[in-house]
Amino acid sequence: MKILVLGDFEDVYQSTSAAYHLKKKGYEIISVTRPIEEQEMIQLAEGTDAIVLVRERTTLDRKLISMLRDVKLISQTGKGTAHLDLDALKDHDIEVTTTPGGSASSVVELTIGLMIGAARQFPLHQKLIEDDRWVQTPGMELNGKQLGILGYGTIGKRVAQVGTALGMNIKVWRPTGSETEVLNDNMDVGTLEEVLKTSDVLSLHMRYSPEWKGFLSKERLQLLKNHAIFINTSRAAFVDEKALAQLIRSRKLAGAGIDVFSEEPLVHNPYKGCDNIILTPHIGYITAEVLQRFAEAALYNIDKFFSKTDIL
Repeated sequence: MKILVLGDFEDVYQSTSAAYHLKKKGYEIISVTRPIEEQEMIQLAEGTDAIVLVRERTTLDRKLISMLRDVKLISQTGKGTAHLDLDALKDHDIEVTTTPGGSASSVVELTIGLMIGAARQFPLHQKLIEDDRWVQTPGMELNGKQLGILGYGTIGKRVAQVGTALGMNIKVWRPTGSETEVLNDNMDVGTLEEVLKTSDVLSLHMRYSPEWKGFLSKERLQLLKNHAIFINTSRAAFVDEKALAQLIRSRKLAGAGIDVFSEEPLVHNPYKGCDNIILTPHIGYITAEVLQRFAEAALYNIDKFFSKTDIL
């Protein structure tokens, strides 16, 4: 059995306990630790039974999927599949497994970090100190402020819990699912317009699918409260980046923390020159612990799929 791991830039997979057990059982594991072109991917996939995809670093469209003639399983890390043509995979009898939940803690921690950093104007103060200027610009205290959360899945719920611990008042808009869970957690539920208009900090935690593209349009973004803070550790496609950048640049928004971009790697930065925004290169899930959990779970799913036995 041959396993191809694509996007293992941190070179994690070969050293996992799951890889050790699989190799003992006769599996061959090939890890690709650099970006590769489509043709090289097709060549590497010859004779491959399963492919591991590390997050959304590799897109599989219908044309590419049609060339994966030997592949029987895509073992996707995380739960996002927007970069996969699921209909094409089904048409070619290729199964897909995922590893949901493994990155929740890291994403929550980054979200809170961005929130605090934006509220206390970390980017501005960092720049001032680098310029040998000692200027103490007042920030915003989060205690007593309203944290608006769009989405109430695993991450949104845990962000709400930390926000509560910080003394924030939580107001949730949940696009799908019952509001009962939110109410049972003693969180307020609001309409989308209410959450946008009244939140001092707005944090986006919805699951992306193509129908949500441009959900936070220019018109909706303009509903945000003056001097609010916007945090996005979810997906960039939800947001009109140009409109958001204008609100940040004009200082209608006090600040923002952005971890996701419509173009990754980022080449044309829509927020360039803004000193009231924290930008991170999609590192919400990039911790040593998350990468290890993803690797173990993805390889476990492969062994389970082919042998129906546990290896861990």
